[in-house]
Amino acid sequence: MFAKAFRVKSNTAIKGSDRRKLRADVTTAFPTLGTDQVSELVPGKEELNIVKLYAHKGDAVTVYVSGGNPILFELEKNLYPTVYTLWSYPDLLPTFTTWPLVLEKLVGGADLMLPGLVMPPAGLPQVQKGDLCAISLVGNRAPVAIGVAAMSTAEMLTSGLKGRGFSVLHTYQDHLCPEGRQLDIKKSSYKKLSKFLQQMQQEQIIQVKELSKGVESIVAVDWKHPRKGSFLEGSEVRTIVINYAKKNDLVDADNKNLVRLDPILCDCILEKNEQHTVMKLPWDSLLTRCLEKLQPAYQVTLPGQEPIVKKGRICPIDITLAQRASNKKVTVVRNLEAYGLDPYSVAAILQQRCQASTTVNPAPGAKDSLQVQIQGNQVHHLGWLLLEEYQLPRKHIQGLEKALKPGKKK
Repeated sequence: MFAKAFRVKSNTAIKGSDRRKLRADVTTAFPTLGTDQVSELVPGKEELNIVKLYAHKGDAVTVYVSGGNPILFELEKNLYPTVYTLWSYPDLLPTFTTWPLVLEKLVGGADLMLPGLVMPPAGLPQVQKGDLCAISLVGNRAPVAIGVAAMSTAEMLTSGLKGRGFSVLHTYQDHLCPEGRQLDIKKSSYKKLSKFLQQMQQEQIIQVKELSKGVESIVAVDWKHPRKGSFLEGSEVRTIVINYAKKNDLVDADNKNLVRLDPILCDCILEKNEQHTVMKLPWDSLLTRCLEKLQPAYQVTLPGQEPIVKKGRICPIDITLAQRASNKKVTVVRNLEAYGLDPYSVAAILQQRCQASTTVNPAPGAKDSLQVQIQGNQVHHLGWLLLEEYQLPRKHIQGLEKALKPGKKK
């Protein structure tokens, strides 16, 4: 039903009376849900919107959106949960299992044929023709589609599992899923759409053009643009991923070293060509992939100053020895600025301590970066300054091994 783009007729906040009616309808449609679960699904005070739309075949559908996520949709006075809701309540509907490769067909609008079913050891769930059912993938309990049974379980078995089994209404990754990711401009700091678009264009996230007079259109989106977010250390990322896997019962029951991938983890870490083939990953692979998907950054904290946070990976302070005119050696140090150090101050300290001339020049091949040059092999004095005075970690300094050995001339 949502395999192709739909047309939105209206999007309005739900009224109090309609909210109460929706709760009553959910209780009637899904009697296995307790009172607390119904209140959790249809919250009393949180924002809840009613989106009325027309599917690509012309069907009038009402979608209920909570917290920016579609939770229910109504078609011909029948209420259906979305896959997003089924992730929170996986036992809400009888669930049938199919192979991962079948999902791509379902997302494209195909119904589920009986040859695609996987027969579990306990047998198929008992359903009647017309019953609402969930569809999941082998190795993953999270439902990825919902559909209506085209025949009863008994008829499915009698047919030898041949023919159409389910009329699929909604799937993970169809057009209803993106509908949940919305931004209410009026409630943001931008207030107006024009200001929001202007800011997004300045950050090179989107490209906007006036294709017709007075009408601005988004003509390009940089989906790979880095998003802003909280800064996390690697250990914190690992803790979050481990807790998420355990909370959602994703640790494989037969092999504790493997983690089953639910739709959220699939979206986060798998490549497009892996979406329907990779169902489990070892812990180390899962954690490595999660870290690789994050924007690297580093923080430099100096005494009495606010921490400095920058994107990318920090380059080590680089100490080298070079030959100059008359075969004279000089010590060159680069990348001091990345650690909040002023090259001119470092040069002045070294000049006094080493009793040698120092110069500060632009670093070759590095934009807006300076290097300090000291006459002679002064790596020992540099090491003292960086390690003892500035308390920099040794792992962020390369070239300390070039220090003059005792008894040798500079």
